[in-house]
Amino acid sequence: MEMKDEIQLEASRDAVWQALNDAEVLKACIPGCETLEKISDTEFISLVVVKVGPIKAKFSGKVTLADIVAPTSYRLTGEGQGGVAGFAKSDITVELESQSPTVTLLRYGVTANIGGKIAQLGTRLIDSTARKMADQFFARFNDIVRNKEAPGGAAAAPAAAANKVAAPAIELPSTSDDITIALVDVVEEADIEMTAVEKNASNGVAGKIARWLGISNGSRASHAPSTGAIPATSARYQAAVVTLNRPAQKNAVTLAMWRELGRIFSQLGRDPNVRAIILTGAGGTFSAGADIAEFSKVRATVQQGTEYEVAVDECCDAIAATPKPTIAVIDGFCMGGACHLAMSCDFRFAQPGAQFGIPAARLSIVYGVRATQRLLALVGIANAKRVLYSAKRFDAAEAHRIGFLDRVAVDPMRAAKGFAGGMADNAPLTIAGTKVLLNGLTMGMGALSDAAVRKVIERAVGSEDYRDARQAFVEKRQPVFMGK
Repeated sequence: MEMKDEIQLEASRDAVWQALNDAEVLKACIPGCETLEKISDTEFISLVVVKVGPIKAKFSGKVTLADIVAPTSYRLTGEGQGGVAGFAKSDITVELESQSPTVTLLRYGVTANIGGKIAQLGTRLIDSTARKMADQFFARFNDIVRNKEAPGGAAAAPAAAANKVAAPAIELPSTSDDITIALVDVVEEADIEMTAVEKNASNGVAGKIARWLGISNGSRASHAPSTGAIPATSARYQAAVVTLNRPAQKNAVTLAMWRELGRIFSQLGRDPNVRAIILTGAGGTFSAGADIAEFSKVRATVQQGTEYEVAVDECCDAIAATPKPTIAVIDGFCMGGACHLAMSCDFRFAQPGAQFGIPAARLSIVYGVRATQRLLALVGIANAKRVLYSAKRFDAAEAHRIGFLDRVAVDPMRAAKGFAGGMADNAPLTIAGTKVLLNGLTMGMGALSDAAVRKVIERAVGSEDYRDARQAFVEKRQPVFMGK
């Protein structure tokens, strides 16, 4: 494997050079590094946890510095052993170029040789993991050297380094306190107890057919025991969990939150490392809907009302257009505008005690066109009329019966993670393209054009994923999809 790149660092060349020779800084920046000890001026010993696809192992090794030209360049030679997982040998060159008193250009080149089980995963997955680890390293490194040169930075640097040790593998969008984002591992199956609703469904004709085909609960072939449990497997991918975080207000959505949510989903949708997005609420409630308390300020006039609806539609359209699978995990109340949020997701999982309702008819407002289209697509014309005309609440069992919910589970978050894991190793371009087609066919009103159809189909056919899948079929191996 070979890799070359450069990065612009916001620090002087001397500061960068010093950090590159500081064991504590390097430990804070290397993803998965548990120990890094400097045993001489030119030698380090280390213990690093590396995860490539389904294989996770600890590599113990030694790093040696050579060809040192301070403060301009050096070469690192490293060897690591990961037991049955394999071995890694690498040669890394680093060059520093001062572009200004406070900006340094760092160029690096990596040549690596990997053997053992990890090597069997294929060069595409290994290269992708290496690139991701390099991006993480330099993002953390840049923060540390920048903080060191900032006023009071020398004292603050250790704290910054400590913070960066726990930095996630994916750079998450910035949020306000009202919306939080976390990363979770997803597994192909999860040990999930079925509720009475699910058990009844599994005992029906569709459930019997699914069991005969070896398919259970919308997942892949399962060998679950008769209790309904589904065996767990090791985590391979990550999902982003977006949480509405105003529990004291039942997670009522403000105008600012509508605008922020759309931006968050759009950014997460572009991240190739995120394989699914889960939307939920804090404090045992999904959301009470739009924050009516602020209506007198943001929705008091016809013009404001129009602008508000535009913001809601843009948010929900952004969620629906996200190329990744999206799952709403619902507990407690899901009312009004919160139903639009949930319906904009691909799937909806709920706890048995969840309550739903669209009280527009009690507020003398008309539920928006986009939201009504989504409701109609899920529950049909008769049920949509009943939900909107009556403005009455309905429980999870009823929501499942009419098609509003995909699943009712005692632990819907756990079920959602398992469901996401079942899709995570499928081709991202197929999922994204299929979503474009289904959303367009469902929403109507010119939402789907021939050009949009051609674009997603041609993108998939011309992709590296498609070429690798064809070759994998010939070689009788599992393809590794990268979304490219």
